[in-house]
Amino acid sequence: MESAAQLSDRIRTILRRDLKVAAHVVLADDAPLFGGHTDLDSLDALLLVTSIEKEFKIKIPNESIGRDAFRSIKTLGEFLAVQLAGPSAAAIDATNAANVAGADALARLPHGEPFRFVSRVTALSPGATGEGVWTITGNEAFFAGHFPGDPIVPGVLIAEALAQMSGIVGSSATQARAGRVAHMDIRFRSMVRPPVDLALHSRLLRRVDSLVHFEVRATVNQQVVAEGSVTMGLE
Repeated sequence: MESAAQLSDRIRTILRRDLKVAAHVVLADDAPLFGGHTDLDSLDALLLVTSIEKEFKIKIPNESIGRDAFRSIKTLGEFLAVQLAGPSAAAIDATNAANVAGADALARLPHGEPFRFVSRVTALSPGATGEGVWTITGNEAFFAGHFPGDPIVPGVLIAEALAQMSGIVGSSATQARAGRVAHMDIRFRSMVRPPVDLALHSRLLRRVDSLVHFEVRATVNQQVVAEGSVTMGLE
């Protein structure tokens, strides 16, 4: 694995090869890449990003990260060193632990196929909040009648998915299982059509004896399509 210093040397090679930086120009580690004596402009910035992505087979995720990484040869070398190293063992272990916790919580749902509307749990803070996804392909049997030629995800099933997500949150911190819904107040903002990944969000607001009250919402591409509250019992 290359060090940040070695990567910095490769960056200098790219600057001279692709951006035609003259040999007499000193490319110091801490010198600003833009606005300094290298005299690079916005077109050069675009060319450099393209060259770096192609050379190192990475992707600059967004403009903000790119602005920080491309401040100097040193910062760019350090950024590349982290990217090329991949996720740390600690990060991998944390991800694996989260996946196991989500799978365990999902397994505790009393609902089974074909009446389970949480495909996977993506985030879970036991007894507090949870997020999941219902992946809807458009091949589900209920679309044959809802509606032929114009498939729309039934609102009642979106509400059920939110209740199931709430059941996961409520039961994840105890040995109890999600029970029956006592009350539900869901407002629908827009129709949902397949294929789609429906994101489910639930937050526990309060607990009174065996009843638990949740704030819920469903989103598609971060746009709210349904929101409201669910109250259920834990058994």
